[in-house]
This record gives sequence, structure tokens and C-alpha cells, in this order.
Amino acid sequence: MAPEEDKLVRHRLCEEVFNRADPARADLAVGDERCAARENEALERKIFGLALAITTEPSKLGQLRQMLVQLQEQREILEDFSSWAIGQIDERVMSMALEYAHDAEIMVQILSFKGGTFDGLLHAIEDLYQHEQISQRVYVKARLLLRTAGHQEASN
Repeated sequence: MAPEEDKLVRHRLCEEVFNRADPARADLAVGDERCAARENEALERKIFGLALAITTEPSKLGQLRQMLVQLQEQREILEDFSSWAIGQIDERVMSMALEYAHDAEIMVQILSFKGGTFDGLLHAIEDLYQHEQISQRVYVKARLLLRTAGHQEASN
């Protein structure tokens, strides 16, 4: 059965129940709204998952993350969904960065697309080193790159 047909059948069943049991109508309507809200949330997550799957560039993930933050600030999307979605993006960016765990410059550049502050980026590098996901050589070089970039920003 096609999804549209399935929804139509469910809708008809709900109407039938409403017509038979008037006192319980309010309770069923609330339950139906909750069911619809859960279905919408599941659909939103599936669509977002698809968008995430086709995004192959860290810079595009950064743009998507920034857009989600703006929508959340404007209260255009639910905070629960946006927090979940941002977490998914951050995990994806981290995964991409770890593919370049041997190259400090590329890894730092990719991690910068997670957004956030300079301190947040430094903290991410430290976490990777603490969890032995990057070598000491890459850790030292990444910190040096970040300090150099931080000093250049401060002098501008």
C-alpha cells in the first residue's frame, strides 16, 4: 500500500472512531495530533539524513550548520530537531577531519567548519589527542597552526 493510501485509510478509521464515540473524541484528536507530529519529526530526520548523506564537502556542512543555527535562533525549527541535526553535522565533520589525521593543516581546516570559537577548535584538537586519535606530531603542529592563526587575527 502506498504511503498516501495508508494515510487515507488511517484518516478514515479515525473519522469512524470519532463518529462512534463522541465523548472520547477530544482524547483521540490529541492522540492523532501526537502521532502526526511524530511522523513529521521522523520524516524531517529522514530528509535531513539524506541531505547529510549527499553533502560531501566540509564547507557545505559548515553552511548547513550555520543555516540551522540561524533557523533555531529565529525559532523557525524546533530546538530538539536543530540540536540533533547540528550534532549530526558535527559528527560528520569530525569523521571527515579524522580521515586526514596525518595532516594537521587539512584537519584543522576541516574542523573549522564546525563553527564555534577559536577555543572550541583548540579544545577539539586537544580531545583528539587525549583520545589518541591523532599523533603527537600532528597535535603539536595543529596547535602551532592555531596559535599562529590566532596571533595573526589579533594583530589585524
